[in-house]
Amino acid sequence: MIRKSLKNALILIAGLSMTAAEAQTNVYDNVIAVSPVHTSLKAAVDKAGLASVLKSADSNYTVFAPDNAAFDQLAKDLKTDIAGLLALPNLADILLYHVLGTEAKAADVTNGALVNPLGGTNSIKLTKSKDGMSIHANQALVNRADVDVDNGVVHSLNSVLLAGETVVDIALDNGFTSLAAAVIEARLLPALTDPFGIVTVFAPTNKAFDDFASANKLTIAELLALPTLADVLTYHVVSGSVKAADLTNGNVTTLNGKDVLVNLAMGVRINSATVTKADLTASNGVVHVIDEVLDEKFLSSKTLNAQVISIYPNPSSSVVNIALNSSSPYYITDMTGRAVRSGVLSENTSIDISGLTNGTYVLNINEADAKYVATFIKN
Repeated sequence: MIRKSLKNALILIAGLSMTAAEAQTNVYDNVIAVSPVHTSLKAAVDKAGLASVLKSADSNYTVFAPDNAAFDQLAKDLKTDIAGLLALPNLADILLYHVLGTEAKAADVTNGALVNPLGGTNSIKLTKSKDGMSIHANQALVNRADVDVDNGVVHSLNSVLLAGETVVDIALDNGFTSLAAAVIEARLLPALTDPFGIVTVFAPTNKAFDDFASANKLTIAELLALPTLADVLTYHVVSGSVKAADLTNGNVTTLNGKDVLVNLAMGVRINSATVTKADLTASNGVVHVIDEVLDEKFLSSKTLNAQVISIYPNPSSSVVNIALNSSSPYYITDMTGRAVRSGVLSENTSIDISGLTNGTYVLNINEADAKYVATFIKN
């Protein structure tokens, strides 16, 4: 009787254990497979044969889960459809690039953390807003965080992550520690890791940051704390991928809305900075290394409330003609702000610049009720 009771108890315990095991939740069955806004992700996981991986009770995952709108946008960017995405030969690698082998909840995320996923050859860059209210994985915003299951946690994303080497990776891989720290602190990682946000970056070296901080009587820590840090950095970024061979003389508008001056008279110069290494190519653009931090005061026509006028030819080796009828005083400054020539204009005048050394100059014209500026290159 005792043996029979013991046997029945063991059977009961075994049954309870089996029920408990069946009750275990996992990121596939209890999140991906049942979410109405992640049906494309489920289809991709099924197609790649990864469902069993995400069901594993012996693992602990963090899954960044792109929603349906994210997959729709990726299909549009790649000029295909969902069926085309499911047919990608690297589909499994793309999906595993969204999975960490450890559990990381939103509260565990630190700004600028680089985490290594199960798939792909690149890290995921995490950004946390200063108020802690938003998180990005690369360019993707976490639109729902901390869906907790027994074998990990799921964070829903509004964009699909791709593992290509971005302009941020160029900076990280080439020792631009000050630039990388500034980009992280300014919360610009999402913009610069966007695989379809193509940009050209003029990347100051560490020494350039040291010199800039010293010239402004700041430490690097104080520089990183500037409220205008994002503006300083976006002054170094131009939309589109522009190789060195494609640069032309003249003004180019940066992402912060202000212009830099490209001068090809003597090598390649951006404002007063020299490009020391060009054409470091990334999946989302190109990086040119420069030896100075670009200063918005270099082209100060907007802050002076001056109107920009045209002069021609530009560049010129001898004479520039001014598209302005004026008999007002003028002066010419070099890029350090030093006046190198002055005089008085007459109507339809030309100015002889043959005596100037090769370089970039700013013509300033001061009328009684207006100011005019024009940048030109002598070569």
